[in-house]
Amino acid sequence: MKIENDLGRDDIRRLVLRLAIPSMLAQFINVLYSVVDRIYIGNIPVIGETALAGVGVSGPIVTLISAFAYLVGLGGSPLMSIRMGEGQDEKAKKILANSFWMIVGLSSVLTLVLFVFKREILTRFGASEAILPYAESYFTIYLLGTVFALLSIGMNQFIICQGFAKVGMKAVMIGAVANIVLDPIFIFGLHLDVRGAALATVLSQMCSCVYILRFLFGKKVPIRITFHGYDPKLMLQIVKVGFSPFIIIALDNVLVI
Repeated sequence: MKIENDLGRDDIRRLVLRLAIPSMLAQFINVLYSVVDRIYIGNIPVIGETALAGVGVSGPIVTLISAFAYLVGLGGSPLMSIRMGEGQDEKAKKILANSFWMIVGLSSVLTLVLFVFKREILTRFGASEAILPYAESYFTIYLLGTVFALLSIGMNQFIICQGFAKVGMKAVMIGAVANIVLDPIFIFGLHLDVRGAALATVLSQMCSCVYILRFLFGKKVPIRITFHGYDPKLMLQIVKVGFSPFIIIALDNVLVI
């Protein structure tokens, strides 16, 4: 098994660069999702400005949802790294398994709750009667892909913490490129307007999610996703570790809203 970065033996300074640079680039590329959507939406004939305002209202809420992925991803991945460093691979697998199902569970709950209260949420966060239809169209379709968005963000942390920073960057790049290609097809080619932008985003996130899960279920990674060892106490520990980054990211988006 070839390890991209050996966290136990490689030079620390080189490790920092090899892990930090791809991770930084991945964050930069991730911004392209919203930027590309807004560029295309703003150029929709006749309704472009109004539609852009609608997406602008739902955008920070969508980003706020992603904070829950960091709650688990940045809560579980450090714990898994510690167990790997101690040579306790079985405990590391247990952390990964619990984190995976935590994200799936959170995605399901968030999708259900937000779908029920979506109109009230969008209205309270600034959607007027003129822009509400566009905000609701975008938000509704995006919610259907919540599980892909949270899994791609959260589980990517477990790839990076095992030393595969370039793989993590590729996962983000796949989604960004897919979004850039699909946006004009759905928005202008199929005349789906705002719905097309949301659908392109969901499908792009699904591409990233499939790539990440395929890697984490495969043989190239030391710690793979398994289906056993579920422990409520361990889940609580993951939440405790991830709570600080969750609050930071969530409050940043609340400020934007």
